[in-house]
Amino acid sequence: MSILSGWKITVLALLAGIAIGWYVQGLRWDADVAERGKKASDAINAGQQAVIAGQAFQFQRFNEIARQANQYGTNIKAQSDEKQIVYRTIIKRDPAGRQCVPDDVASRLLDYTNDIRASAMHAVTGKSDPISVSPIATACRLTYAQAVYWIDPLLTAIDLANSQLAGIREAELTRASH
Repeated sequence: MSILSGWKITVLALLAGIAIGWYVQGLRWDADVAERGKKASDAINAGQQAVIAGQAFQFQRFNEIARQANQYGTNIKAQSDEKQIVYRTIIKRDPAGRQCVPDDVASRLLDYTNDIRASAMHAVTGKSDPISVSPIATACRLTYAQAVYWIDPLLTAIDLANSQLAGIREAELTRASH
């Protein structure tokens, strides 16, 4: 064997060693990249699961708040209906209930009621429903008894609206805290 052949074998062996080293290092790099990709994917999945869990908690909380407000509304409506029956029984016997509210006061109340109704409802063609006239008050626009009949439903509506607003505030606090 000649010196030149020894050199060739040595260079080829050296090149083969370098190539094998690069190949093995490439496998290690690929494994590192795959491991980093898996860790990043796991972190993304954990973040998504946390967001989904938070949203599920908020939905559950909002549904609970809405259920409580609905139950409260049902309860106060039933109580109001009972009170109205009692009021009607008492007022039916009282002759003062048949007296007419002065026409200018009755007109202002009716106009104000219609304005509130119009602001709360979508535009409706035609006139609003005329006020009901009981057989007792044919000459009046509004009797004192009818005015008293309005009081409890109005207070009930205000109480219900306040309850709903409190529920909205509670839901906003829940959302802000999470």
